[in-house]
Amino acid sequence: MKLTSLFFCIVVILSICSETPEVVRTDISITDDAKFYEKTQLIYSVRIKNTRYQLYENLVCIALDTTNNPTHVESCSTESVSLYKNDIFETDFFKDTLFLDRNFLREASNSVYVSEIRSDEKSTLIQFELDYSPSAPGYQVVSFLQLQENAIMQSDICQITGSFITKNGDIEGVGWSGYFAYELPFNLTERNEMLHLALDDLKIQREGDFYILKIKEGARFPRNKGELDIIVDPFGDTPLATKTVTLDPNTEVTLLFMAVEDPIQSDFYFKYWVKILVSGQEGWIENDADLRRIGCYAAG
Repeated sequence: MKLTSLFFCIVVILSICSETPEVVRTDISITDDAKFYEKTQLIYSVRIKNTRYQLYENLVCIALDTTNNPTHVESCSTESVSLYKNDIFETDFFKDTLFLDRNFLREASNSVYVSEIRSDEKSTLIQFELDYSPSAPGYQVVSFLQLQENAIMQSDICQITGSFITKNGDIEGVGWSGYFAYELPFNLTERNEMLHLALDDLKIQREGDFYILKIKEGARFPRNKGELDIIVDPFGDTPLATKTVTLDPNTEVTLLFMAVEDPIQSDFYFKYWVKILVSGQEGWIENDADLRRIGCYAAG
């Protein structure tokens, strides 16, 4: 009887340990002016046939003393994301990427945002967006997770100077050059039980070693009147041939395409060609001084 009771207790304990966690708060340390604690919260749930998946965000929080400084409030930082399948723990994501020394919790924090890209009765594709220290402004860092009834596939962490957008269930990129945005077509594929996000070369025009990328919202107006020498075709038989166009603050200049050797490069200053249209004439410029002359302004 005692052995049976003992066995029953062990089963209960193991069952409790393996179940999906509820939202919990556990104190881990106390200092003179703050109290640190951990908590777990549900951020996503989906059912695929007979399988239920749940994602939990694991956070460490600091509750600052508000007695002497009422403006100090609670702040939390994400340490990892846990995946559960039918209430059983499967794996943790981003533990190394999101690691943050708790001594710096007053100055920095990490966050993870989950969004569903597409879902049907067979599979669900979701995106993790990671906002973590010391990432720079203007960058987006993501990872993708595909859930099926009997399979889980994750991608590597992907970074872009600009942003990833979802359109009709597909993933597209909008790059940022410092002066303007441009289109970056991507393709998410499955290989060796992993997801892989890469440029879709079939959707990008090539000129020799250069990728020709379409510029978004390319209308600009010059600051001042003047003339500008533009290259007729730097990729043709006479790459040094030029022509002169007239600039006027009332005349629209349209940025058409950007030509680069590396489309994923994060800083294109002095490293690209830009095709423009002015008063019916097309040509190319290649430096930021000319970009400023036609009405482009650098921004982060």
